[in-house]
Amino acid sequence: MFPPDTPPGSPESPDIRLSRAVRTVAIVSRVFEQVCREAGVSLPQYRLLLFLRHGPKRAGELAARAAIKRPTLTAIVAGLEKEGRLTRIADEQDGRGVRIEITVAGMEAVTTTEAKLGEVVQDLCSLGDYERLLGALDDLAEIVDAEAFRHIAESEEKKKTY
Repeated sequence: MFPPDTPPGSPESPDIRLSRAVRTVAIVSRVFEQVCREAGVSLPQYRLLLFLRHGPKRAGELAARAAIKRPTLTAIVAGLEKEGRLTRIADEQDGRGVRIEITVAGMEAVTTTEAKLGEVVQDLCSLGDYERLLGALDDLAEIVDAEAFRHIAESEEKKKTY
């Protein structure tokens, strides 16, 4: 990316804020993993449940939205189903297909976990200019959501061409 002899601060050197942002996201991700575990849900399970809270999804769609491989999805779904947090239902449009649906217990897990994760974000934002930091995170969330939906639309379009 940059030559190893590029002096820090030169126009060709990377923005140090990027490195700090990467480290921060990695550290906060680790904290989120711990908080999720304490809430009784793994971070990947929480992400999967988030995608199901607006209605049932086919496994392929869910894997694409959550950006995980099918074997990983199968393992996560099996664990959540065993815990009663989701269920598989027959797809009315495709007799062979199965849709995955969140249960009341799954919604409760999302609500509880999201509240605990929200406390982490609130605590972090309160260490600085709360409104500015929370606003910046909200702006980032909008960008990430838009990018995720763009990626899903591209993925769906590719399927139609095959």
